[in-house]
Formats: sequence, structure tokens, C-alpha cells
Amino acid sequence: MIVSAPAKINLTLRIIGKRPDGYHELESVMQMLSLADSLVIGDADTLRFTCSDPALDGEDNLVLKAARLLLTRCPEGRGARIHLEKKIPSQAGLGGGSSDAAAALSALNEFWDIRLPADELFPLAAQLGSDVPFFMNGPSAVVRGRGEEVTPVINKTPCHIVVAKPTAGLSTPRVYADLHAPVIPHGAEQPHRLPETRAMIRALETGNIESVARAVSNALEGPALQLLPELYPLRERMLEQGCLSVLLCGSGSALFGICADAETARRAALELTNDFPWTWSGPWLLFR
Repeated sequence: MIVSAPAKINLTLRIIGKRPDGYHELESVMQMLSLADSLVIGDADTLRFTCSDPALDGEDNLVLKAARLLLTRCPEGRGARIHLEKKIPSQAGLGGGSSDAAAALSALNEFWDIRLPADELFPLAAQLGSDVPFFMNGPSAVVRGRGEEVTPVINKTPCHIVVAKPTAGLSTPRVYADLHAPVIPHGAEQPHRLPETRAMIRALETGNIESVARAVSNALEGPALQLLPELYPLRERMLEQGCLSVLLCGSGSALFGICADAETARRAALELTNDFPWTWSGPWLLFR
């Protein structure tokens, strides 16, 4: 069995505040890309895991954690040989690890013939990480809470993206800490469908990429730029290459640019290789 684990970008991201449980309350419009890792799953007597990136070939990989979590729902033990082929860079804000975990949950649920329904898989996804539930419900969705509240949205706008990542990564906890989000009092009612969320949903429904480009926003971009100032000139380079808008991917350190067509995105990715060690261009996913 071979399954795809797509990357994501946050078209909007607002951090409402820090919750009493230590997580951050957020609202975000998230979108999957055609950029993807892949999982190859085969028969084995025990659980075995390998990864094309040696740095990720360890016991703390989310794919292994997902497999072991799913095994707790098996009446008897299962085995599998799982190989993860990485294409999505780490510490980029593209959700690669979370996507891998979601793909592992869904694929092993079928491979092991466990047949848990979606409403039982979803809580397992939330245990693995804040972005994992989105990858069970994409390709386009509004995400709330700490990431566990996912509402699919309609995206009628084809789009080609260029993504570029500098050498340095960014620590998600550090970026969030530098945002200095206010503490949310226990029991406080949270806003629903923020203005930037509504604006992005309307833009995605129009089919007009310029409208989408005008509606992007990310509250984490300020702290990320302060922590990694080299992103300032890199963002300008992307705009010079014809991107309609440029935004931080999640908590960074990658940037994505929205392009008017595939050729602009392809050419931008090629030109940006002089400034970024890793670049990619391609469409986002309208269907999955």
C-alpha cells in the first residue's frame, strides 16, 4: 500500500490567546498542497519503521506514534513494515510530520482491517498533534480550538504556489512565545468566524486568485520575522519574481507565494534557488 501525505499552508491564522490548558486558541483557514511525503506499507510480523531522512528515523517519529496508538484499538497485535519517503522539509511550517501521522492512521486502519469509523479515528488524530485532525478532513478547512475543530470549506479557486525555505528552521514554541498572546480566562466565550476567516472563505468561493492573494494573513509572521530577519529580503525576492502575495507558512521558516499561473510559479522557484536552499512549485489541492 502506498499513500500520500500532503503538505499544508495557512491562508489565514489568528492566535486568539493562550488557554488555561497551555495550548493556544486559534482560528485558521488551512489548505493542502500537491507537495507530499509518501508512506509505503507492507506485511511484517512486527512493527518496523524506516525513513529516507536519517534524522527522522527514530522512535519519536509521529508515524510510529500513530501506529502504536492505533494498535491500542486492536483486539490483537498487528505488524507492518512502514517506509516514509520525505519530500516536505522539517521546521518549515508545512505540517509534514502531522500529515504523515494522519496518513499512517488512515492507511493502517485499512491495512490492518480495523475499520474504525471517522468519528473514532478523529480523537486519535487530535491526541497526536494540533494539525493532525486537519489532514483527516482536507483539502480546505477552517480550523479552530487548538486544531481539533475542523470544518471543511469549499475552494473553487485553482492556484499555483511557490514555496521557499531558508537554511535555518524556526521552533514553533519559540515563535508562539514571542507572540505574547494574552491568557484566555477559564470559561470565556471564544469568537467564531473572525473577519479574516470570512473574507478568505468568500475569496476561495469566487474562483479569483487575486481575491485570495489579498485576503491572506498570519499573526505569527511578525514574531517569525523578528527571530529570523533574513526572511525580510527573501520575501522581497519572491515578490520581485512575480508572486501576488507572500506569507509565512504556519510558524515558519518557509514562505509561500501565490502566483497567477503555473509558469510564474515554476520560474520563481527556479530563480529563487540562488537565495533559498530548498524551493518547490506546484498547485494546491482542490480535491482529494
